Amino acid sequence: MTLPPVIRIFFAIDLPLSTKERLGQFIGMLKKKSKSKAIRWTKPENLHITLQFLAEVQTPHLSTLIDKVKVEMTGAMKSTRLTFGSLHLFPSPYRPRVIVLEVTPQGNLAKLAESIGRGIKASHYEIETRPFRGHLTLGRIKLPQDINLGFLSECKLPTFEDVDIKEIILFRSEPQPEGSTYTVIERIRLELKP
Repeated sequence: MTLPPVIRIFFAIDLPLSTKERLGQFIGMLKKKSKSKAIRWTKPENLHITLQFLAEVQTPHLSTLIDKVKVEMTGAMKSTRLTFGSLHLFPSPYRPRVIVLEVTPQGNLAKLAESIGRGIKASHYEIETRPFRGHLTLGRIKLPQDINLGFLSECKLPTFEDVDIKEIILFRSEPQPEGSTYTVIERIRLELKP
């Protein structure tokens, strides 16, 4: 794969196809109930849990960055199952910009994000300074002042199967007018503690 000199990347937990399909059906229901064009809903194939995001990385630095992240991730986490919780509005219900689904265990996800962050910093790149809040983005609110989000309380959340976290994926993100496209750059298997 030939890459341009600078790319946008993120480290994330990908979801099984069956989970994405079920979430896609739920997003479809939310979209229908919202009756609004003020929300850009996430395409099912793009659903993931971001652990670290970098807006600009020099492509020649990529292999070093991946190596340093792998070193930091070694033994960083016990075997973990991802569980889906309730709907939330980020950054807060009073200033909603994003509709998300809560994911747990937050503590384990935060440790994983921190270990990836140490590898990124060791590669001389800055990371997000806000505290980590693991979540699954379902939709982005384009015009918060023009929307009534009352429909969210009317939606019954389906039951989602837990997901075993076995690997972290490094994606390239390419912004497009109709939403970003993601390409897998590297799959990093988790060396899990027993």
